[in-house]
Amino acid sequence: MKRFGLLIFISAALAAVACSEETDLRSKGEHFERLAVEAVITDQADRPQKVILSRTVPYFENAEKSGSIPVSGALVTVSDGDSEVRFEEKQSEHGVYEAPEGYHAEEGGSYHLRIELQEGEVYEADASMPEKGFRLDELDYAYAGNKTMGLDSLWTLAIWGKDMEHTDYYYITVGVNGNFYPHEMAEITDDIYFNGNEVKGFPIATLMQYSQMQKLYGDCAKYLETGDVITLEAMTLSKDFFDYLIAVTLNGAMAAIPLFSPQPANCPTNIRGGDGDAVGYFALCPIVSASVTVDDPLRPYYKKMF
Repeated sequence: MKRFGLLIFISAALAAVACSEETDLRSKGEHFERLAVEAVITDQADRPQKVILSRTVPYFENAEKSGSIPVSGALVTVSDGDSEVRFEEKQSEHGVYEAPEGYHAEEGGSYHLRIELQEGEVYEADASMPEKGFRLDELDYAYAGNKTMGLDSLWTLAIWGKDMEHTDYYYITVGVNGNFYPHEMAEITDDIYFNGNEVKGFPIATLMQYSQMQKLYGDCAKYLETGDVITLEAMTLSKDFFDYLIAVTLNGAMAAIPLFSPQPANCPTNIRGGDGDAVGYFALCPIVSASVTVDDPLRPYYKKMF
């Protein structure tokens, strides 16, 4: 498997390396504030579908303005050619626009995103839902030892299922008791080494649990106990969205929450409009998932599965 592990704790300074005759770096940075769009619509009717809008902060902005700035008051709609759905801004989260309950994207559908800001600027994007690339039948875990690389404990996760005949691209993430790891702990991968094959006990991910991670990310990084539920999700990506996520990863922006704070350079986007100053992506992604309940945190894989 060609695997692209997402970068953890990347120094944002790498994104600022450039050659320029400008000496007023603050002014130059302020000139490049951009609209950042996070819009990933899935086929899961039981989960909220969101579009997140923010303004990037210039790299040399002062500490009081660190992080991105939510964009409120926008008119956000998604249409499928037959009907249009408005995403309403959440009162509790400025800049987060949510679809009506139960809304989701349909397999094979094509959708159009339209964003109209209060200032009158209009941004648009188009995306199509790719076919599900994987049939995920079963998930299991194995204890891989402790005090490895400074970790309190390490578990390996393996999957059983089938990859479809066509070449596919995935975003893979893991959660414990419904609490999922953040962007930088996910994996982006293609299926080059098992394309079209049955997958039996493939060690696709790990759980790295240690006290410092739990302080940062919460119970997704807790020490596993009997009764905990581990869930693995595989989101099928279009090739363009896959390329975008790789570019974001190489720019170090996946370690930023929200994304693009500060903004990366040279990342592709399918967001059109404004003055061509938007970053981000509009994507449609089907999801498959499987879960396993921990019965013994220290056991190896069940022998019956081999």
